[in-house]
Amino acid sequence: MREACGAALNGMRISAAIQHIRHIAIQGLPHHVAIPMMVDALDLIMPARTRTFVWLDSSGQTTDIYERDPIVEALDAFNLQTPDLVARGEPSSADLVRSPEAFGGWRRLLLHPNWERSVMKNELFRPYGIGNNLDFPLRDQGQVRATLLVGREPGSAPFTRTEIQAVLGLRPHFLHALNTPASLQPGADLVEREFGLAVIAPDGHVSSADGQASKALYMLDATPGLRPMRPTTAPATVMRVIESLARARRESSAAPPSADISTRWGDVRVVAHVLTGSGETVVSFRRLLPVKVGRLERLRTLELAPREREVALIMCEQTRGEAIAARLGMTTGAYRQYAKRIYARLNVEGREGVVRLLDRTAV
Repeated sequence: MREACGAALNGMRISAAIQHIRHIAIQGLPHHVAIPMMVDALDLIMPARTRTFVWLDSSGQTTDIYERDPIVEALDAFNLQTPDLVARGEPSSADLVRSPEAFGGWRRLLLHPNWERSVMKNELFRPYGIGNNLDFPLRDQGQVRATLLVGREPGSAPFTRTEIQAVLGLRPHFLHALNTPASLQPGADLVEREFGLAVIAPDGHVSSADGQASKALYMLDATPGLRPMRPTTAPATVMRVIESLARARRESSAAPPSADISTRWGDVRVVAHVLTGSGETVVSFRRLLPVKVGRLERLRTLELAPREREVALIMCEQTRGEAIAARLGMTTGAYRQYAKRIYARLNVEGREGVVRLLDRTAV
């Protein structure tokens, strides 16, 4: 009985994650905004140490990378060296692009004659404990547009058929997000998500940064082309906020200076908090998302069935039960039953409690 309940709960989580990824794909977001959110949600379908999305140009060269919790040294060692690896005859991301398999083409790399001395083995797999991997090329009319790479630790459980089929079924949604022009206009209704901290020296050197801050600094760097995932210096946009902190101190301003900066990855709020005695500045980074998208992200973390998620989302847009039921194509009585279950699962009181929970800043 316990095993059956566990399997049912896992199935509900997978269904909810698939639904969430599909919702994100159709929002009309820029693909550099939508795809990271879709990749994040894969954790409920295919738990892994790393989930990396690699954008490719028409020649199969890497143009950009997203990873939820990046192993930045490994990514830099592998992706920034791709042309050199190809020239030396070593296995590289180019081999994955040329692979004919629907998934799992990385296994061919183990048979590569230069595998034992390769950068991939000695600077990526072995030092960082990456050993059980799958790759999913995203082909559009025969051309590989991107590759999704999933990595687990050596000795971890093999990927199951259910996991693989679920990810294969999502490829059209990733392609939809890649190909559809952005249409969602954020307007003034934005919510804050994610929080990262960095310490930056007066000359712009990044003294320290947590994973989210490193990712934010990477996203804020508008330098064309592929660049290191771990930035060593802060971009000019961040330095301008830091310079504002010194002025704010001279003017005895109570509020820390901040700036909302638009990037192809979405809007990022940069806040300069504290100027230390050594002249370094503590800076935080927060993503700014359209309200509806922020609610979808919040829903991703909650234990609700797929239909309950739909009901909770519409609760934030409609105030009357009859209107919510009509929008969802159900009777008012059926809606009330769903509402009761949602309130109990989320431990909130009424529709207003659901709205407050989904609009909460932290995730």
